[in-house]
Amino acid sequence: MDMRNILRITAAMALTAVMSLTAAGSAQASTPKWLSISAGGEHTCAIRTDHALFCWGENSDGQVGDDTTTDRTTPTRIGTSTNWTSVASGDSHTCARHNSGSLYCWGDNEFGQLGIGVITHRYKPTKVGASTSWTAVTAGDNHTCARHSSGSLYCWGSNQGGMLGDGTTTDRTTPKKVGTSTNWTAVTTGGRHTCARHSSGSLYCWGLNTYGQLGDGTTTTRTTPKKVGTSTSWSSVDASIYFTCARHNSGSVYCWGHNGNGQLGDGTTTNRHAPKKVGTSTNWTAIATGGYHSCARHTTGSLYCWGFNGSGRLGDGTTSQRLTPTKVGTSTSWTNVTPGVAHTCARHTTGYAYCWGSNTSGRLGDGTTTDRLTPKKIN
Repeated sequence: MDMRNILRITAAMALTAVMSLTAAGSAQASTPKWLSISAGGEHTCAIRTDHALFCWGENSDGQVGDDTTTDRTTPTRIGTSTNWTSVASGDSHTCARHNSGSLYCWGDNEFGQLGIGVITHRYKPTKVGASTSWTAVTAGDNHTCARHSSGSLYCWGSNQGGMLGDGTTTDRTTPKKVGTSTNWTAVTTGGRHTCARHSSGSLYCWGLNTYGQLGDGTTTTRTTPKKVGTSTSWSSVDASIYFTCARHNSGSVYCWGHNGNGQLGDGTTTNRHAPKKVGTSTNWTAIATGGYHSCARHTTGSLYCWGFNGSGRLGDGTTSQRLTPTKVGTSTSWTNVTPGVAHTCARHTTGYAYCWGSNTSGRLGDGTTTDRLTPKKIN
């Protein structure tokens, strides 16, 4: 082979290498940024595609987890681990699950909601006990619950009204088992009540029931799990401060409890003591509750929100209260939604995350403290 041919082949190989690197770079650039996001009281946390954990917003109790009490207006990396699988933002505390199966919590610990056996605040992730068999965690106002790989549920923290489900009203600083069942598939914590889905498809709730948020047709407080109606066809449930919403296997969404701001989505402001259907649609794929508002994802990929709209938390460009589901923009590419107390965040199919509503303390993560009436991309 003569020298000219060798040079041609070498040049061709170099060009191919450059094209490959360019293609790889393009693919990498289009990789989704966030795997999941969780909006809390005045802070937000999210897990990046490499399983690194970030939080931002209000940090007076250390709920951001960066070992300070400084508010953050943009996503701030928590530690160096790239092994986080899920995160739950409570009112002023945060808990996350590690891929080892361990749980870590941090932030406000006034009632023992961090589950670490003391009531001292923690400003960075602190392990909950020694178990490496946790499969899910949910953080409420002042209590926390988690599902164990055995199918059992454990709760800890404030027990006002019996929201820990252990038959007492005694606060717990370490995980306390809820009854004897090992057939729980999911759990959600509200303000002062808790709800869970059983493997039978039934729903159970317990805790304070002032507005009918337990959905058992009464306003009687329960210290142990109480079944919600007779249906065994529930697919998911989400508890808020004073109300609860759930998705039925039919694709319908039902809400119950406090409705002073239209957060139940039934076109009224009447409290409901039992599940009340939201509109007529049977095309909902997910439901999530905020402080006094709710949001749901439609099979089209669109998002809808309703209820109180202070600071624009419904994302419809206004601050007008909505008593029925109102569409958020025009996008049909949303994958999930997580409302906080006064803001809302959602993940797009591109992998980017957007937040809107109140931006006090920088909880929207866009580098400002300016409220947003429509979805704003996280920086």
